[in-house]
Amino acid sequence: MKSFLRALQFLTIIRIKKHIPTTEGQLSGSMIYFPLVGLLMGSLLVAVRIFFLILLPSPIVDVLVILTLVMVTGALHLDGLADMVDGLAGGGDREKVLAIMKDSQIGTFAVVGLIFIILMKVVTLFEIPGEVKNLALLSMPVLGRWSTVILASLFNYARPGQGTGQAFVQGAKKKELIISTPLTVLIILGLFSLKGGLIVLSVFTFTYLFGLFFKKKIGGVTGDILGASCELTEVFTLLLICGLF
Repeated sequence: MKSFLRALQFLTIIRIKKHIPTTEGQLSGSMIYFPLVGLLMGSLLVAVRIFFLILLPSPIVDVLVILTLVMVTGALHLDGLADMVDGLAGGGDREKVLAIMKDSQIGTFAVVGLIFIILMKVVTLFEIPGEVKNLALLSMPVLGRWSTVILASLFNYARPGQGTGQAFVQGAKKKELIISTPLTVLIILGLFSLKGGLIVLSVFTFTYLFGLFFKKKIGGVTGDILGASCELTEVFTLLLICGLF
C-alpha cells in the first residue's frame, strides 16, 4: 500500500499521507504501480467529462478534461517536456544538451512545444468518436506512465551526479517492467479488446525508439526525458485511438 501511495503522491498532487519514509529503492520500486495510478487519473478525467457534459458543449468539455490532467499532475511531465525541447533546440554536444535541460528557465522552443502538445491533446480528443472517448481517457494516462517504466528499466541514467530521475532510472530493474507490463496489457485489452494489443505494441515500440534516440544523443535518459515520454506517449495514444476508431 505504501508503495502505491509513493507512486500516487509522486505522479499527482494528491496527498493521502503527509510523509511516507522513502528510500531511492522504494521510490523506483513504486513504478510497478504507475499504470494503476494512471488508471486512477483516467477515471478522474472520465468523471470530469461526464459531469461537465451535462452543462457544456463537448469541445469545451474536452478542454476542461485536458486542463484537469495538467492540474492533477502538477504539470510535472510538461516541465520535463519543456526542458527536453530546450535541450534539443540548443543543440551541441552531450554536455551542452544536459546543461540546457537542467536550467530551470525555459526558452521560446519550450513554450512552442508546450502549446503544441496541449493543442494536440485537445484537438485529437475532440476528433475521437464519443462512444470510445471515455476509453481513450482511461487508457491515455496508463500508457503514458507505463512508458516511463520502459525507459527507466531499459536505459541508463545519462546525467552525471544527481537529478530528479536518478532514483527511478538507476533504481529500476527489469522487475518493475516485468510486473507493470502485464498489468498495463490487461487494462488496455479490457478497454479495447484485440485492438488493445496493437495499441500496447505500438506504444512500446514508440517508447523504445524514443529511448534509443536519447541513448545515442546523450548516452541514456534523464528525469526530463521520462516526463517528456509520458506527454508524447499520451498524444501518441490519442492519435492511435483516433486512427483505429
